Amino acid sequence: MTEEDVAQWLYEAASELLEESVGMGTMEKIVDRLSLECRRQALERLVQDAAGREEMSCPRCRQALRVEEHHRARRVRSAFGLIRFVRSYGLCPACESRFYPADVALGLQERAPASPRVQEICALTALRAPAGQAQEDVRRMAGIDLDPSTLHREARRQGERALALRDADVNLSQMPDGVCELAARAIPPAAPFTLVVEIDAWNIRERDNWGMTKQMRESGEDPGRWHWVYTATVFRLDQRGTTASGRPVIADRGYVATRKGLDDFRLQLYTETIQRGLLQAEEVLILADGAAWIWNIAEDRFKGATQRVDMYHVREHLWNLASELFGTGSEKARQWVEPYLNWLKRRKDGVLDVIQGLEGLRDTLQEFSDAQQKAIQREIGYFNEHKNRMDYKKAKSLGQPRGSGAIESTCSQYQRRFKLPGQFWSLAGDEAFLALATLHRNDRWTQLFPHDGS
Repeated sequence: MTEEDVAQWLYEAASELLEESVGMGTMEKIVDRLSLECRRQALERLVQDAAGREEMSCPRCRQALRVEEHHRARRVRSAFGLIRFVRSYGLCPACESRFYPADVALGLQERAPASPRVQEICALTALRAPAGQAQEDVRRMAGIDLDPSTLHREARRQGERALALRDADVNLSQMPDGVCELAARAIPPAAPFTLVVEIDAWNIRERDNWGMTKQMRESGEDPGRWHWVYTATVFRLDQRGTTASGRPVIADRGYVATRKGLDDFRLQLYTETIQRGLLQAEEVLILADGAAWIWNIAEDRFKGATQRVDMYHVREHLWNLASELFGTGSEKARQWVEPYLNWLKRRKDGVLDVIQGLEGLRDTLQEFSDAQQKAIQREIGYFNEHKNRMDYKKAKSLGQPRGSGAIESTCSQYQRRFKLPGQFWSLAGDEAFLALATLHRNDRWTQLFPHDGS
């Protein structure tokens, strides 16, 4: 039977079911429903053929397995419905483990009830919305009826796999040969380049100490619902451009996000930067707000890197001081702050001018209240601490970013999924989904689903 024969059969069968004046969407649904069983049967036969051809050898060491049973049945939920097939399994004398070689060859995880495509649908859907909201969308778009528990369970399974892949790369970064392997994944540069690393953090809400909030507060303890997710984005400066309207865009970049703490974040960030060209970079630029933990990481993993405080946060410091001294939104506040901002943007050592101006203001402390005096002294300390991170004129001349808009946008994008109304997580759950989301953002999806790249 040719493709034309199949098409003719589908056409005739669908024509009998169609009423006059129906839309194309209805036609699509009828053709899909009529061909569904054919596709299911075809897939079932293909899977059985592949299982029957698979050699009984160990997937790890390739030694022959000691066969323990033939024709053991398995059921898998595919995109076309439930399929059944049989395969053999056996014991590897060397590994002392039992395997189903056919399952491994087919890309089926142990005890997973869903096919790779269904797993991928579950994973992608869960990255967009909670499972309870996604059930109807999956039915409408893919024609697959999956209950919320199945959607959540399969997405969580893929998150665990993404975690394993991430951890394997982190382990590579701790060994010389592994570093070379990671570095080989970087896009070869056509010319010397600057690697930009932007870092920030945001809060995620977890369901820890559930039901104990009142007791903990009464005893003076913090219930601790909110926890930091440390986040970074990494890109080469030559991968940054602008749209026709002048909006900055980045053609290719890497992502890191973890809830596990600063030590894990430090290792994950180092691993990602190696894969993005750290070892080939002529210069490394760390761009962030003034948080001490960020600069500690910069000193630990990126010695010699250029460090820059985000211009937006510096502006915020000056505007907050102006508001405190001269009144929020007042014309006097605006007139006072504008010269300071211009010095920072246009002068080589503009930050020194800012510090000198603030110190001059401090010498007239009698004009200000105690709170205002403390505010001036606080900002003098802030600018002195970060004065080597505020060369914005040089940044502009080199075409380097002065603001951390890329990481601000990154954090916002993550939060759209992880901070939905009523959304609670657990440490195990949010870390798995963060790993899954980050794998997807890093364009490494085919590591989980090789069929997606075929």
